[in-house]
Amino acid sequence: MSKPEDFTGVTQEMFRLYREGQYAQALEFVESRAIAFPEQLARTTFWRVCLLSLCGRKEAALNALEQGLDAGLWWHETQFRDSDLDPIRDLPAFKRLAARSQERWDEILPQVKPERTVLLPADTGPYPLLISLHGYGGNKDSNLEDWSIACRKGWMVMSTQSRWPLYPGANFWKAAESGIEDILLHLGEVQRNYRIDPERIVIGGFSQGSGMAILAALSPKVPACGFIGVGTWWGDLDAIDSAAKKAKASRGYFIEGLKDHTLERTREIQAVLKENQIAFEEEIHPDIGHEFPSDFEKSLERALGFLLS
Repeated sequence: MSKPEDFTGVTQEMFRLYREGQYAQALEFVESRAIAFPEQLARTTFWRVCLLSLCGRKEAALNALEQGLDAGLWWHETQFRDSDLDPIRDLPAFKRLAARSQERWDEILPQVKPERTVLLPADTGPYPLLISLHGYGGNKDSNLEDWSIACRKGWMVMSTQSRWPLYPGANFWKAAESGIEDILLHLGEVQRNYRIDPERIVIGGFSQGSGMAILAALSPKVPACGFIGVGTWWGDLDAIDSAAKKAKASRGYFIEGLKDHTLERTREIQAVLKENQIAFEEEIHPDIGHEFPSDFEKSLERALGFLLS
């Protein structure tokens, strides 16, 4: 596990307590750590609302939500579908606060601009290009430390941020069509500014970003030779099936943890790809969950080797 001072470590410990049903302990842990991560206030506030709700502290949960809104926070309406909020869902005050949050989200949306982070290798082009896509609740800098390994191997890395905000500092991939539009927008701009090797464009993603990577790689609009999925998840299996049926050719490489709570959905996605004759390989790490393996450099080498072979 990461160091407690690292937010990844805080997240892992909070979810460990949560999965064990230790809601009061998880709440106490979050409240003791949240002050050290002011940039994560929207995330930790929502955790507190959910945990207070699960602990039966309805008034406190509503107060925490209202205080967050008063501080300028907001959340997309999908966040409020969380079953953790069922104990307060039918309360008039909760409905009012959720509506207030959505009104603020509606005001924010037109202000959202396309964003990306580009990492350039030391040598000159033409560059092979790795497009990386963040997971649900991530942004253009999420998991960039992991994907930047490709940059050290001579690849340009372009981390693309979805246009759909989830809450301040966090985004999500709303649908295949808009996600592909985002990718093509950034790809076009990068191709105009740099020399890119068109035969070596790979799309990698984590969690929901992995599902989006699959959809993009299967799309005839995106000139990618394949995808890399880490902790793969996507909610709409029919969308993947439809894309796979139309795909001319693509290959994939899955990197999964045996303890990952999304593994069942990964298997369903793989079954859809197999039915549609989409070639892929997989490596399983028995001791990890929904995360990158510690030796991701070796995994990335194997993935790129398979996709480019």
